[in-house]
Amino acid sequence: MRIETKFVDCDKDFHLARSVRLRIYGKEIVAPKRALSASGNRIFNEVILQNEALRGLVEVYRRLDPNKVHKILNDNVAAARFSVEISFSIREVKEDEIILGLFEYDAQGKMPTLDHTNMLLHILNNPHFDAVAVPFIPKLPCEDYIQFLESFIEVYKSSSFRPALAPFIPHYSISSVPALFSFYAKKDIFENNLICVDFNGSNPISQYMFVSAIVKEAIKLEKETDQTVFLHAVNLKYGKATKRLEVVPAKDLVIFTMGFNSFGSNHKRVAILNDVGVHELKTKLLNRDDYGYYSLEAVRNRMEDTQRYQIRMNDVVNNKKLAKLFNAERQGLESVKISEEIKERELKRYLLSKRQIANEQLIWKRISKVHNKALQKTLLEA
Repeated sequence: MRIETKFVDCDKDFHLARSVRLRIYGKEIVAPKRALSASGNRIFNEVILQNEALRGLVEVYRRLDPNKVHKILNDNVAAARFSVEISFSIREVKEDEIILGLFEYDAQGKMPTLDHTNMLLHILNNPHFDAVAVPFIPKLPCEDYIQFLESFIEVYKSSSFRPALAPFIPHYSISSVPALFSFYAKKDIFENNLICVDFNGSNPISQYMFVSAIVKEAIKLEKETDQTVFLHAVNLKYGKATKRLEVVPAKDLVIFTMGFNSFGSNHKRVAILNDVGVHELKTKLLNRDDYGYYSLEAVRNRMEDTQRYQIRMNDVVNNKKLAKLFNAERQGLESVKISEEIKERELKRYLLSKRQIANEQLIWKRISKVHNKALQKTLLEA
């Protein structure tokens, strides 16, 4: 096994809030962890954040489509440019940091051709990556995705592949989750102790049934394999914004109470139809003091930088594009703090000190339901 995982500790109230060690090719982190996104856009490239506490796990997420894959397949210049862009985005990643590759192949629900499957595998087989998740294909039905996985495995078997290959669970219906876990468990090419899960731009509270199903299957897999399963959330978001709310609770950070060990940036694009989706584009900034995400209009009166940060509030006021870096820095530092609270077994007390989530009964109710379901108890209806 190229991926090693080890259980370290858990919280006294939230038994699914765990400290887990992840080791790949000699590189090691201890989660909870917020992965830094190595974006191809310099403004959004989170690996420029220099605080050592934030470092360790880097997520390289790229969106491909048939036209782009075809161009890479048939144009050496395009292929070289794509490779250079990835290398450039991780130029500030340190040698001891784990790099996780994630690729979305958007073919509008169509199955990749054999040539494109070969090219996807070639793209994943990047010498800079320590681990990669199998590509995920939006809008492809679960049965077809499993068929694609079978084809991908056949191509994989005929290749020399360096990165560790991790399973990927797309954002399918709850009924599909056991079938996917069962499929991966039967294939020895996958490192089943690291599993990436797509939240499709949603949050763990609204998707608590999906979270329950994932964590329940992960615990089952741990018992069968005698290995700790490390869960990485992909495309996780804080919650749904509305026009009339200037602050929303930080529902993303509570993922660590629900069996997940890390998450990265949300890469999902927001479709705008007439007035729908416009409010989602409004910049919102995380306040670590109360776990609220504040609109830029409200932040001037309610937030101030009480600690030393690389990306400061005034920086975002002057340039809204820095909001992602602002939030990534604070999410990362909160993951460190949450890790400390798990070690002290005081996570619930700490979270109850955060005003914007402390009184949100629905959040606590659904965290409790995830625990009940995952630990083989009865899950009540919401």
